[in-house]
Amino acid sequence: MPMDSIKHFIQSHTTPKHLSPKNGIHYWQERVLLTLLLAAAILGALTWIPSVYLSVKESLWLVAAADTMVLFFVIILFLNPNIPYTIRAGSMAGVSYLLGLILLFTIGPFGSGPIWIFFFPVLTGVLLGPRPSAWALLINALTVIIIGHVIQTHQTELLAQFGFKSWHLAKENPEMKWVVICANFMLLNILATVVVTIILNGLHKSLMDLSMSEKKYRQIFENILDIYFESSVDGTILEISPSIGRISSFTPKDLVGTSAKQIYHRPEKRDALINLLLKEHHVNDFEIELQNRSGKTRTCSVNARLVLDDQGDQKKIIGIFRDISEQKENARRKMELEERLNRSRKMEALGILAGGVAHDLNNVLSGIVTYPDLLLMDLPEDSPMARGLKVIQSSGLRATIIVQDLLTLARRGVTTREVVNLNEIVQKFMRTPEYEKILSYHPHVSVVTDIQALVPRLKGSDVHLQKTVMNLISNAAEAQPAGGIIRISTRNRHLEEPVKGYDRVLAGDYLVLSVEDQGEGIVPEDLKRIFEPFFTKKVMGRSGTGLGMAVVWGTVQDHDGYIDVTSAPGKGTRFDLYFPVTPDLPGSGLQGISIEGLMGKGEKILIVDDEAHQREIAAQALSRLGYEAFTAESGEAAVALLKTREADLILLDMIMEPGIDGLETFRRIKAFRPDQKAVIASGFSRTRQVKETMRLGAGQYLRKPYTIEEIGLAVKKELGSINRYQIT
Repeated sequence: MPMDSIKHFIQSHTTPKHLSPKNGIHYWQERVLLTLLLAAAILGALTWIPSVYLSVKESLWLVAAADTMVLFFVIILFLNPNIPYTIRAGSMAGVSYLLGLILLFTIGPFGSGPIWIFFFPVLTGVLLGPRPSAWALLINALTVIIIGHVIQTHQTELLAQFGFKSWHLAKENPEMKWVVICANFMLLNILATVVVTIILNGLHKSLMDLSMSEKKYRQIFENILDIYFESSVDGTILEISPSIGRISSFTPKDLVGTSAKQIYHRPEKRDALINLLLKEHHVNDFEIELQNRSGKTRTCSVNARLVLDDQGDQKKIIGIFRDISEQKENARRKMELEERLNRSRKMEALGILAGGVAHDLNNVLSGIVTYPDLLLMDLPEDSPMARGLKVIQSSGLRATIIVQDLLTLARRGVTTREVVNLNEIVQKFMRTPEYEKILSYHPHVSVVTDIQALVPRLKGSDVHLQKTVMNLISNAAEAQPAGGIIRISTRNRHLEEPVKGYDRVLAGDYLVLSVEDQGEGIVPEDLKRIFEPFFTKKVMGRSGTGLGMAVVWGTVQDHDGYIDVTSAPGKGTRFDLYFPVTPDLPGSGLQGISIEGLMGKGEKILIVDDEAHQREIAAQALSRLGYEAFTAESGEAAVALLKTREADLILLDMIMEPGIDGLETFRRIKAFRPDQKAVIASGFSRTRQVKETMRLGAGQYLRKPYTIEEIGLAVKKELGSINRYQIT
């Protein structure tokens, strides 16, 4: 312990307080000076008593005085570190020279004086550098020349008179001996000084380069975005860059000296990393997850290598963590967007196909749906043919439902945008025969409702929303063959930021319809395809048209909504349908109009359609209702006809090939008949052409195939005989 105390004392008193090793050679020069001063003070004090005693005994008063002054001067320099370094260093070198001179003249050239003089330029080079040491060498050279001159001129006799008798030790050839001594002295002095200054110069340059390099790499280390680390093989963190704070709540001070496993989300991943390092000696792009104190994780990529010592033994591991969480998230988001885009493209392509098929089927079904009405008007009520005609018409109407599913898939099925109440739609469906039919197929399934939406209004189609509820309940029932519970709920939800799910739901106010089952769940591969037409694992023949989920998707899209699906095998499925809330209040419609109330008064109606049987059907229906109907087979024919003949109303088809379509036809007619009234009749729903035609002045939209009541109502509405009626 005493030795430790001595070491601590020396260390504390020879270490500069205002400098550090980063200051390079200046730090070490200051430390050498303090060490010399401390050693001179301690050793000088030990030798001062016998030296002064001997000097006094031999009457060498000058030596005694010099020793005393030097000792006190050294102590003063040591105890006053605030004295400028150059003064303290120069004084120390000067003391060496003066002490050498005193000893030289008092003891003679063969005493310790030349040693101190020899030490003078060496010490100057160490403490002050090469240029001052060169001046010190010059002073030494002048000193030995002067002493040589004293010897040559025999002036040493004068010194002997003052008691400096040691000069008489050299009696034979003193001049030659002095020359030889001086030559060797100066040669060795120069060599020693040059060697010391070269070493110090090189050391100074190396320290400066090392300091600049260390500063450069320290700046890189402290500002690098990646995380540099060094650790032992057993997992102790030896060094880690401050950038660790970017991805965690830890600081280097928290981690250095502790186990690396505390920052690993899964410590076994580090074991895998170490095993790979021990085998390959390096790893690249090894993915791990780091965590902070709260357990929040970040995904990182590791590049590391195993460092070996000179004997080939494992020394440590060095490497870099790179935070790739954002890249992983961006890649996931990109993949998700690509999946959505591909899904949308697929559904769009299928929709185009379905829309084309639906258009052609609507034209075919028009005769099946409308002609039975015309025939029944000519038959007595008890006619045996009446039942058959009603069956034909009923079949045609069921076929139109399938066509409407196709149009919904094509996003052309929702033709109305009324303010509807979602709570009432759900409750109304649960009183329908369709609902009872679903439960009859699944007697062990029960339905629980949780209707909580305080603002249940949205703009859309009551019919399509009710069908959406039906398809979701049917799906949930099919997913629970052994029985279970279906939970149906409505609620309002305000989103401050987008929700990531099957769809990306944007921020806003929504009315959410949720249908949840306890069934088998959906595997991830199937989840991506559940809205594709005819993709199903349900019992065929029990789900209507076989387009149930495709209809749900199309309906939600038509209502500007979003779908979020959460499911896992064995844990059930939950569908959340987000619909924008509307502040508008429901309007009122007109229902229960009889055929007599739809009769016209001979108004002239022009039917424009490229399909001959469509023109015939419409003409017969309107004639039966008391209108004067005439037809045109194309848009060009209609324009030419109306230039010579007036019409109270045009029943206008939108798609006519070849030739101009309904929009262009109406635009040309409006050019010379600006007040012309029109009703649009089409197998499609509201396309861009339909909306533009209505903007030009066309009033009602009539979807094919239509019944005699529907065409009668549309015409009555447009002619102004019925107010506030909207065709559905």
